[in-house]
Amino acid sequence: MKAVKENKNRGKWVVLLGAPGCGKGTQSEYLIASDFNFKVVSVGEILRHNKDTIVPGQIKTIGELIGAGLLLPNEVVIGVVKLELEKMNSIIGNISDQNIIFDGFPRTIKQAEALDELAKGFNNSINYVINFEIKEDVLFKRILGRYKCSNCGRIYNDYFLPTKVSGVCDVCGGKVFDRRMDDNEESLKVRITEYYKNTYPLIDFYKKSNTLYNVNADDEFEHVKNCVLEILNKECK
Repeated sequence: MKAVKENKNRGKWVVLLGAPGCGKGTQSEYLIASDFNFKVVSVGEILRHNKDTIVPGQIKTIGELIGAGLLLPNEVVIGVVKLELEKMNSIIGNISDQNIIFDGFPRTIKQAEALDELAKGFNNSINYVINFEIKEDVLFKRILGRYKCSNCGRIYNDYFLPTKVSGVCDVCGGKVFDRRMDDNEESLKVRITEYYKNTYPLIDFYKKSNTLYNVNADDEFEHVKNCVLEILNKECK
C-alpha cells in the first residue's frame, strides 16, 4: 500500500489507532468541533446502538460479545463501516471532499485492507494514522474511571477529568451519567489481550505506507490535542 500525496481537493481521512481507553474518542470529539469539521465513523458507538442484534453465525448478541471484551467478526464490522460511509455519502454528497475520522476501525489487518479498498471506492485514501501510545497502568485508570453525560455525551474520568461539581455535567448541567458495558476489569483484560493479538500488528502495517504518526497519549489532553493538530496540518510525504 502506497501513501497518496495530500490533495487539497480531497478530505483528510484519518485512522485513530491505539489500545482501548487511550483517548481516541476524546480526541475525536475535539476534532469534530474544530475548524477541520471532521465527521466521525465510530464503530463502537454504532455497534453499541445495535447491541441486541444477534451476530450472524452465532447465538450471542453484539452487546454480549462487546461486554466480554471480544472482537466481532471482520465481515460484520467491515459491513457496518461500508453502510455508514454509503449513508454519509447519500446525506452530505461527495464524501471524498469530507474530513473523516475512523475511531475503533480498523482493528485487524483484514479490516485495514478492506478500509483501503473502501476509501479507494470513494476516490480517497488513508493518509493519516495517529497511534496513541500509552502505559498500561494509565490505560486501566482511563478505562475503569471513564463515564459520560447521558444528555450531551461529554466524556469524564474519575481519576483524570471529573466534573467540576460532583454529579453535574460541566457542559449541560445534566445529572445522569453512563458507563460503557465493557468498562470493567474482567472485560478490559480480555480487550487488551485482543488488542495485542489483532490490532497491534497494524502499527507495522501502516509504517510500510509512511502514514503512521505516534503520539504520547500519557500526556495531558491539551498537549495530545496540539500534537494531533500539528500532524494534521502537515502534508503527507
